[in-house]
Amino acid sequence: MLHPFMGIKQFDKAGMSVSESSRRLHRIGFIDRKLMRIEAGHMVARPEYEVKGALGRFMWQDASHCDQLRSRCKQLRMSPALFDKSPDRDLERFMDRLLDSPSTLHLLRALFEVVKPAQMEAIRSYLDCAQPIVDEPTIHMLKHQLLDREEQIAWGTEAIEHFRQTATPEEIHSSSRWIAYLNNLLSAAGGIAGDREKHEPDPTLSVLTEPFNLPVSSTRDERFRTAVPKFKEIEFEDSDAGRFKMMMYTRFFEMSPAEAVACIHFKSEGKPWEFYVDTARHTWDEVRHVWFGEAALRSKGYDIYEKPNWTGWLDMTLQMFDPDEAYTHLTIAIEKAAMKYPPGKKEEWEFCRDTVKDPLMTTFQDFDWADEVVHAGFGQRWVVDELHNGDVIQALRAADETMERRKKYMERFNAPKSPGTNNGFAGGY
Repeated sequence: MLHPFMGIKQFDKAGMSVSESSRRLHRIGFIDRKLMRIEAGHMVARPEYEVKGALGRFMWQDASHCDQLRSRCKQLRMSPALFDKSPDRDLERFMDRLLDSPSTLHLLRALFEVVKPAQMEAIRSYLDCAQPIVDEPTIHMLKHQLLDREEQIAWGTEAIEHFRQTATPEEIHSSSRWIAYLNNLLSAAGGIAGDREKHEPDPTLSVLTEPFNLPVSSTRDERFRTAVPKFKEIEFEDSDAGRFKMMMYTRFFEMSPAEAVACIHFKSEGKPWEFYVDTARHTWDEVRHVWFGEAALRSKGYDIYEKPNWTGWLDMTLQMFDPDEAYTHLTIAIEKAAMKYPPGKKEEWEFCRDTVKDPLMTTFQDFDWADEVVHAGFGQRWVVDELHNGDVIQALRAADETMERRKKYMERFNAPKSPGTNNGFAGGY
């Protein structure tokens, strides 16, 4: 005889009500929403290359988790408008202070020793309390989210140990005080699940820090030299080999656009929820493109630290564009234009497949092309439809204006033109 309920145990447990279920999920999702913005801001601010990439990935994962929780709460009779509001002023204060983490070690310890483990605890508490038949959709969702969250903490634990090895005793002590302070605030808020008694924070554990602000220009760690002009000190032959080399470096230099999208995400206020989901995905895609280029360069024996790392896209975004202008420039002036054929993304892929015959870059360009189609769709949705009420001509005019402003900005740096940089095949960034 088969087991009843497909083997689900505790089928007769009463579990939680719909209102209690949505209340707890709302608090867990609120943490994810705050985390994605914190990760966006610190991706721009933190200088360490590997940390930037990881924060871009976590930003997208946390946005995805929040989106799933938002959809589930709607099914549990909580309106999206209510879900988008803060569930608890004290919980919000805790997360706002976490944003102010003053160093990379402080940030990593806050994320991976305080908030993310506490979030995991709240999720496991939910799974323990839920009625396993009536709430199976939530249980299924949370079990799969735990895989991402466990992987995040594993990376974070390793990263903390790496930074401890080079930190001064003073920084280690300071970061420990920061952790004690944040734990105090979280405890005072009743924990992430909100199932503990609230209390006033212990004032003796308070830590003063400067409010978080985005930098005024790009940050890179000491392994890198940087340049606002693109391809500085890099020579490309007027040949297929030169074009292929430029293509690899173009992908590798997409950290600057990735940071710019994170900056747009962080600074944009009052947008629909879906905008933040899309820009989180967009940020992560650009980070993946960086890794495409890095993997290709490393596979060919290049020293990725030898040439100046391009920072012009983010510097331009921080110093010249507001968020809407920056997203117009990226999605309409650059990415939507890359859909033309030839040259465009399709032709780049064909070049790698048919001319260079490089299997690795062929795969990378194939997926880069697929991603750029998605990004062009983001531009249609958030620039053409949202900003310009569907007026394509007006959106293109705005995109052309950003191109003129970019040209004038770059003229300040007297950037030399590399062969082929204006023919479109390198991705246009």
